[in-house]
Amino acid sequence: MSGKGQSLLARLASSRSQARLVVALAYLVTVLLLMASCWLFVSNFEQLRPKGQLYITKDMETWRADEGRVREFAGGFWHDPAFWRSVNLTVVTATLTTLVAALVGIPASYALSRHKIPGRAVIDVLFSSVIVLPSASIGLCLLIVFQYGPIFELEKSLGVYVPYTLPAIVVVQLVLSLAMGLSVWRAAFAGVNPRFEHVARSLGSSRWRAFRTVTLPSAKTGLIAGLILAWTRAAAEFGGVLMFCGTFAEKPLETFSPLARGLQLHKADPLAVNMWVQIEYGNVEYGFAIGFVLVTVSALSVYAIHKLGGKGYVW
Repeated sequence: MSGKGQSLLARLASSRSQARLVVALAYLVTVLLLMASCWLFVSNFEQLRPKGQLYITKDMETWRADEGRVREFAGGFWHDPAFWRSVNLTVVTATLTTLVAALVGIPASYALSRHKIPGRAVIDVLFSSVIVLPSASIGLCLLIVFQYGPIFELEKSLGVYVPYTLPAIVVVQLVLSLAMGLSVWRAAFAGVNPRFEHVARSLGSSRWRAFRTVTLPSAKTGLIAGLILAWTRAAAEFGGVLMFCGTFAEKPLETFSPLARGLQLHKADPLAVNMWVQIEYGNVEYGFAIGFVLVTVSALSVYAIHKLGGKGYVW
């Protein structure tokens, strides 16, 4: 065999070895994550079933004792009303954030993928930076913007104050979710050949009808994947929310509006912040339980994107 052929075989063998190494590392990380997630339950088995005692028993007093152990499992988070208010707050804010991000981001993504907009490179750099920057720095930037300068003067004139309020959660989530959604939605529209739209318009369709009947169905999978990613990014946000909003669990009830109390959004933090708060207060198992919930939600989101066939525009 010639020297060139041997060199090619050597490169192929090297690439295969590198691929095996990457796959092995991926499996190792997966196993470690699964072990960390299962530790929550393994560490609480003694609470649920002490030695020499069955969980189900005919003795009512023992049954009540066992029921108490179940309620203490993982810090008792499952029976804590504050946990469910935290879940409710996370779902409501993440859903509202995703709706706003979709209303703004999908048309903007289409425009960026189809037209040469002045300053498009600046927009790309800006939103790409938002994705890679620590979220706490985004929260700090928002805090400076809303506490100084023209926006602060506008707040004073309107008699409102955004930082450290419940609406502030949506503001910081929106910045991060919009950046994530834009990257996916723009790639989805870029994957649709513009010629299809031109053909539809040449056959008499208006611009809106061509967009609605040709472009949207073709980009539907990518748009849905972007919605899933935007919602998950908002629901899992921690650093930016903590910096820009603080915590709400210890605030007096009267500081919350009747609407917030009616929707059960009062005296609660988003799940990611609540996890940190519980660990800081020494409720480690409670915090681990919330972390397990967040890991599960994230894993389900990634699984849904894989089922949609979204590898090309997500990674």
